[in-house]
Amino acid sequence: MLGKTLVIGVGSMGGALLRGALHNGILQKQDTSVLVRRSEQLQSLQEELGISGFTDMPDLTSFSTIILAVKPQVLPFVLSQMGSVTEGTTVISVAAGITLATLQSALPNAIMYRAMPNTPASIGCGMTALTTEADVDTSDVEALFSAVGEVAVVSEADLDRLGALSGAGPGYMFVILDALADAGVRIGLSRQLAIKAAAQTLYGAGKMALESGLHPSVLRDQVTSPGGTTIAGIGAMEKGGIRSALQDGVVAALARSNELGK
Repeated sequence: MLGKTLVIGVGSMGGALLRGALHNGILQKQDTSVLVRRSEQLQSLQEELGISGFTDMPDLTSFSTIILAVKPQVLPFVLSQMGSVTEGTTVISVAAGITLATLQSALPNAIMYRAMPNTPASIGCGMTALTTEADVDTSDVEALFSAVGEVAVVSEADLDRLGALSGAGPGYMFVILDALADAGVRIGLSRQLAIKAAAQTLYGAGKMALESGLHPSVLRDQVTSPGGTTIAGIGAMEKGGIRSALQDGVVAALARSNELGK
């Protein structure tokens, strides 16, 4: 059990995880607190979610679980304020690039985890990579992230790789969605209809890939008739470099993650 929990930072990622975990009953509002910078944000969260909170670092001795959902650039300062963490406290960091070794050196008494969720966790459709030290039981932390989507327990190196792929992936998908919707408008559809059609198509294609277990190339071949419209569209996209652009984007995200960890 996660017990009394403090979420430090409630931006896009922290908010997605917090709302998803509360909605699915993994976190209980009476046992959940947040630490945010602005009193206005705290009041809004209290009214929305019925939780308690702080705008200054509280005494951490009463918390059994702490989720660090701040930006990597801010995390060193936050860690420096966490001297009251007690032996055996579960601390989960979702900051990209900050290694377990760095976290453990700052909080040697804590049981450290790194997690890389993505924002669809807020609707129960997240993908989270999770890592910790060898021989540490991950079941309770897995349950937290499983409640908001899929979770994979991996090595630390694979966590950073998955961060570049699935952690940042919703951003890539929204760019693709926006481009497809623009294309729909370009050929004469209304904006509303184009967005709906593009979003449902991406959702359906992803669900087909997950449920069928087939390689994406097999699924692609199933919808590309010889001399047909789909292969014509794919050919134009390939000419524009869609594959290499997407691959380069993931590689660039991983490189940036590595930079943040230095």
